[in-house]
Amino acid sequence: MAGKCSQPKCYPEDSGCNIEGCINLSDCKYYGKKDAPKTKDKQELDNEGHRISWTGNTMGLYDLNFLTASRKPIFIGVTGVASAGKTTFLATLYCLIRQGAKIGEYSFAGSLTLNGWEDIAWYLSWKSNAEIQFPDHTTNNSGRVPGLLHLTLKNKAGKNIDLILTDAPGEWFDHWSNNINSENAIGAQWIYENCDGFLLFADSDMLSGSQRGNAKRQLKQVADRLIENINDRPIGLIWSKSDLKLMNQTKDQIVTHIEATPFNHFNQFETSVQEGVGGKYHKAILESVNWIIEVLNQNCNTLPKISVAKPEDMFLSKRSINE
Repeated sequence: MAGKCSQPKCYPEDSGCNIEGCINLSDCKYYGKKDAPKTKDKQELDNEGHRISWTGNTMGLYDLNFLTASRKPIFIGVTGVASAGKTTFLATLYCLIRQGAKIGEYSFAGSLTLNGWEDIAWYLSWKSNAEIQFPDHTTNNSGRVPGLLHLTLKNKAGKNIDLILTDAPGEWFDHWSNNINSENAIGAQWIYENCDGFLLFADSDMLSGSQRGNAKRQLKQVADRLIENINDRPIGLIWSKSDLKLMNQTKDQIVTHIEATPFNHFNQFETSVQEGVGGKYHKAILESVNWIIEVLNQNCNTLPKISVAKPEDMFLSKRSINE
C-alpha cells in the first residue's frame, strides 16, 4: 500500500490521485482503505490547492491542467481488447525513442510521465538472461479516466508538439463495444470522446489460434464502435505480434469489414516487439504514430473538460482553456 491509498504506485499525499483522477481524495474509492489513517475531510482537501505536476507518474485527468495551459496536445487512443499488445506497443515505442529513434521528423524532447514510461519499459530492457519479458496486463479498475502517458517531441526547426497516449485495460473496450452505457465502459467512452486519433490493435496470435473466431468478433465489434461517430479522426489498424504467421484471408476479412463503413483516414501497420527483417516491425511502430500526427496536422479534437481547482483565484481562472 502506498501511503493512504490501497493501489500500488499511487502517492496521493504527494501527487494527488493517479488511479481515479479525483480532485478531492475523499471521492476516491481506493483512498483511505486497508486500515489507513483517517482521511482529511473535504474542506481540508479543498484548502490544499494544486498538486505538483512533475512526479513523473502516469497522468490522470486533473494533471492535464499543467500541460494544456500552454498548447493543445494530440490525444491518441490506444484501443483493443485485453492482451492484444497495447502496453507492449507503448513500451517498445518508448524504448525506441529513448535510444534516439525519431517519429517522423520529430525527436524525443521530454516527458512529464517518465516514471510511467519507465515502469512499462523496464520489462523490455536488457536482462542478464537476454530474454524478453512483457509488461504486466493493465489492470481493470473500472475507473473513469485511463492512464495518460506524455511525450514532448521536437523537430529541427524547433517546433514542439505534445502527445498523450492512453494506457487502458482491454476489458474496457470489450464492455464498451457491447454496451456503451455499461458502468465498465465509462473509461473507453472517455477515450472515444476526447482522443484525436486511434490505434486499434489486432492480436495476430489470437487471430491465428483456436479462439480466432471469438477474436475476430471482438475486434470487429470494437472497430464498429470506433467508426460509429469517427468524423475526420484517423484509425490506424495495428497488427500486433506480426512475427507470428497470420493468414492473409483473415486479414482481408477484417479489413473488408472495417472499410465497409466509409470514413476518411485508415491505415494498417504490422508491428512486433521483435525487430523483424531490417527492423521493419519497429519502424512500423514509429510510423503509425507519425501517420496520426500527419493526418491531424493541427486539426485536433477539442480539449477534454478539466475542472479548475480554485475558481475564485483570479490568476488560475484567467486561463480559459475549456472555452
